[in-house]
Amino acid sequence: MATNERYAAHEPDPYQLDRRLTILETRFDTILPTLATKADLAELRAELKAEFKSEINGLSRWVATMFITMVIGFAGMIAALLKVAPF
Repeated sequence: MATNERYAAHEPDPYQLDRRLTILETRFDTILPTLATKADLAELRAELKAEFKSEINGLSRWVATMFITMVIGFAGMIAALLKVAPF
């Protein structure tokens, strides 16, 4: 009841709740337009999927190229060793 009596008597708020609430509302109104919407997140997800797929394809080609290079290299080393080594 003491709280209701204080408001009824229009005593100043010792905790400055009105000022704090105004500050929080201002911060909320400032931050809200910058938050991502579901559409923004869906667009970002689609972009990331496309980029990820592109990177996977590039890495797959790189791995295949390295594998072929290593096979050819080892085949060359084995051929050279067979020519040099007397059996």
